[in-house]
Amino acid sequence: PDLDPLQHSVEGFASLSKHCPMTPLLWMQYAHDTEMLMMGLYLAESSSNESNPELSKNQEKSQARKSALESSTGILEMALSEFPGCALLHLYYLENLAENFYQIQLINKMSDQIGIVGVRDLVNQSSQLDKISKAFEVAGKNVGGGAHVNE
Repeated sequence: PDLDPLQHSVEGFASLSKHCPMTPLLWMQYAHDTEMLMMGLYLAESSSNESNPELSKNQEKSQARKSALESSTGILEMALSEFPGCALLHLYYLENLAENFYQIQLINKMSDQIGIVGVRDLVNQSSQLDKISKAFEVAGKNVGGGAHVNE
């Protein structure tokens, strides 16, 4: 995949954030572009590095998606610290957390199907469920509290 436009976009967001405050929608776009860039980089690295031939292409894609979502989630956590009352930001964050949990489940299922031992990620699975639950609680407390007018 052509990663140059995505890399340019992420660099643009970094430059923009130095000169002016980011709105929730800019934070969301930044998280999305970073996710796509990280996924492309991870897939490019895994295709050039055949270190584990047992991993299927679908499993590599799921692992890349999971890693990319973790980067995106970190950006959204920073955005939520700046705009804790933004409902749209909370929704996008919850969707990222749920998608990350789904990818963990998918990786575990594929590992079981092809018989790879030791790949199952039970600790991350449990902590991800706790993180989703806590995110719902925080969103419920913060949204509508007057901290931010939704765009």
